[in-house]
Amino acid sequence: MAIYLGDINTRARGLRTRLLKPRDLGRLAHARSLFGLQRELVALGVAPADTLATPASLERVVRRRAADLMSILGRWCADERQPILAVIFDDEDRRSIQSILRGAEQGAASDTRLSGLVPTTHLSERALHVLASQPTITDVVRMLVLWSHPFGLPLVDAASGTRPSLFAIEVALQRAFASRALGSARKAGRHLIDYARQVIDVMNAWSALLHFPERDSAILDLTFIEGGKLVDREAFADLFALESFDAVLEGLVRTLRESPLANAFAGEPTDVATLETAVLRAQLAEQSRAARIAPEGPAPVISFALALRAEVLNLRRIIWGISLEAPAAMLEAEMVVT
Repeated sequence: MAIYLGDINTRARGLRTRLLKPRDLGRLAHARSLFGLQRELVALGVAPADTLATPASLERVVRRRAADLMSILGRWCADERQPILAVIFDDEDRRSIQSILRGAEQGAASDTRLSGLVPTTHLSERALHVLASQPTITDVVRMLVLWSHPFGLPLVDAASGTRPSLFAIEVALQRAFASRALGSARKAGRHLIDYARQVIDVMNAWSALLHFPERDSAILDLTFIEGGKLVDREAFADLFALESFDAVLEGLVRTLRESPLANAFAGEPTDVATLETAVLRAQLAEQSRAARIAPEGPAPVISFALALRAEVLNLRRIIWGISLEAPAAMLEAEMVVT
């Protein structure tokens, strides 16, 4: 039986109109200082008037805005519609936990660990701040277990021992996400299953790119995540055998040729951040198109969640770009336009 999504899709479309338009982002990118950016954000209703003109303060405002919008969506997505948001929220939590774990391993400042994250019902803005304040990766996992977060217990084994491996914890996190996402998606129909499998394909694509210099078959077995649609174990092994970053990119284009993601890997990216932007653009375009073709399905909700993530990332780049006096043209070129 199909899940009725008419009311929540209407809410998602309404929430999307509250996101900043491309012209608004361009206006922000041309601010001449953080003080000017703060005034523009206040004028656009993104920031309260008493917000400090510092990168950390402005990013905090952006996170709180994202949390408010996500919570509105969450209140409308209960009962049998919960699997729709479970996949979306779990994906954001996975990204947030991974970022915070890496920050803890590097000894980064807590504000740096929080940069670009989207709060959810499981990991509120306050909870993210607490996680980002933990001194070690083991402490991050301990807090997740203490809060009974769904990703807490799956990370315990990898986080045990005197010298836990960030690599092992990240793999455990990805596997926990894949299992939960596919389990939730199966309750909500084909479109959400395809989306969850696409996210797993993206995770395997990143692993193939980041670990291509390593030829150890044990690394291949450790990093591969089951459940994707196009990047299966055989395709992953083929990607792992390639000799250069560019060769892996070409291999991904071939492997993903039946997916809109193929074009994201077909350009000439300068770094992983550029690739991430291209992938998010491709996912947004696909879900926006699906929302027009099948407006009764979950695509409008997924599209809004991706657009909200894009706004958070766009504003992060603008905030830090202006702080570092980057040219406005460069900031605009790096945006994920929704």
